[in-house]
Amino acid sequence: MNGPDQRPANGRVKLGALSYMPGGMFDLIGASVFINILSLAMPLALLQVYDRILPNTAQSTLMLLVMGVATALILEAFLRTGRAYVSGWMGARFEHLASCSAIERLLTASINDFERQGSGVHLERFNALNQLKEFYAGQALQVLCDLPFAVLYLAAIGYLAGELVLVPIALIVLFTLSALVIGFLLRRSLATRMAADDRRFNFIIEVLGGIHTVKGLAMENQMLRRYERLQETCAAADHKVALHSSSALSVGALFSQLTLFAVVGLGSTLVIDGLLTIGGLAACTMLAGRSMQPMQRAVGIWARFQTIRLARERLRQIFEMPVEAEPGLPQMPPLQGALTLDNVVFRYAENAPRIIEGASIHIEAGQTVGIAGGNASGKTTLLYLMMGALRPEAGTVKADGQDLRDFDPASVRHRIAYLPQHGVLFNGTLLENITMFRPHLAADAMEVASVLGLDQAVAQMPMGYETKVGYGAHDSLPRGIKQRIAIARALVDRPQVLLFDEANTAIDGPGDAILRKLLEDLNGRVTIVLITHRPSLLKLADRVFDLEDGRLYPRDGGDASPESVLLDLGVTL
Repeated sequence: MNGPDQRPANGRVKLGALSYMPGGMFDLIGASVFINILSLAMPLALLQVYDRILPNTAQSTLMLLVMGVATALILEAFLRTGRAYVSGWMGARFEHLASCSAIERLLTASINDFERQGSGVHLERFNALNQLKEFYAGQALQVLCDLPFAVLYLAAIGYLAGELVLVPIALIVLFTLSALVIGFLLRRSLATRMAADDRRFNFIIEVLGGIHTVKGLAMENQMLRRYERLQETCAAADHKVALHSSSALSVGALFSQLTLFAVVGLGSTLVIDGLLTIGGLAACTMLAGRSMQPMQRAVGIWARFQTIRLARERLRQIFEMPVEAEPGLPQMPPLQGALTLDNVVFRYAENAPRIIEGASIHIEAGQTVGIAGGNASGKTTLLYLMMGALRPEAGTVKADGQDLRDFDPASVRHRIAYLPQHGVLFNGTLLENITMFRPHLAADAMEVASVLGLDQAVAQMPMGYETKVGYGAHDSLPRGIKQRIAIARALVDRPQVLLFDEANTAIDGPGDAILRKLLEDLNGRVTIVLITHRPSLLKLADRVFDLEDGRLYPRDGGDASPESVLLDLGVTL
């Protein structure tokens, strides 16, 4: 079975391959062949009844014919049930594998590529799975299997009535052309609606994520007006989609009735001229209806296929997101803690300004370095580069002389921990958030929590470490406790490098004192990079740098140029 972890080396995922089930397509096609052959039983039975049984009053033959047709209908019903089971299983399998592969790609994509689109766009792309499931299962796949057998019914009409077969063929051609035109209009309307949905989803996520700010500033009416305008655009797009979809179904019903009427009308002239029997006309009428059934169902599928094409393209955009690193990279070994940035250059997009412009620094193992800078100077970006979450456009980032790009990103972050400004809690227990859902780290997690003073706060909770926490307005935990949980989570792996990104901004006074003491204890044993403006914390640093214009400058006024880095390394020029 091809799972999401069995991707090609280049990281690309073929959506069609995810729906493939060994033997499944063979069973589906085989069942369709026999279903359509058995469907000939009723038209052929009508032919025999009108042309032979009724004129000759052959009651014994009629009984045998009824038994044969009943058997064929029962077999057809069983085959249709089995086919629905197989196609449903294939759809469920596709949804499972595609969903796991899509979420894996989102999680392994680089932060830079992930944040170029809003969360609503990624959510809308992910929701495309439900629409694609209908294509790889359900009626769509069955119609695709039945569609070629329309030729079988037309061949039977040609055999029984000769040139009469040209009537349904001509109508089917006109019907196909009409469906293509409607499909083009529908696809354009769907593209407009999806773009409107993207904007609406992004707005909803933005409002729900900042609901405290919205209520605190009494912005409810403004947000409501903005949503109404977005919803108005979506409603207009939905109206066009509904109009074109209903047009497709109406055209299908019209051509189905025209086919029956034309076959009966022209076939009657052949009966009058003695070129066709009444039984032959009855059989041809039923065969014409059977030939139009898959075509008519195909129109409905064709209308939905326009949605499916766009959904497939949206899902493909997830799988085309560049992965952070190729699979199979080795794990990063334990570090001494030395960090080196050599002429690092970084920007978030090709045409965007450079955030980091030739930054260079060497940090010895166990050293504490402070970095200060103005707002939007790139301090957080610099830390993301130091832990390998972002890849430099030029230059290198090394730990103990080893390029971070040569190792598995997850293993790098177990060695180089990042303490964010605002910790995010995931739905689960307090202990699960500290261990990052790894039960074997429970003892280490409680030890770290005790050092950070969390055990005192946890002791006041009825469920203790099993207290349910999570992201959202319903979470009643104080911000300071949340931040200490996030810090404990980063320390539970006992990293050799600690990247401190103003992680004490949300911590209260006692918590700040505990955190400062922890940093003092770690000083000399763990490499620490402090992003902070607090003089009390900067006093812990062995060296302090200012980040200005994308470069690092020592506080003594020197320039952390590549030459000075070499001097720090003990290399004479």
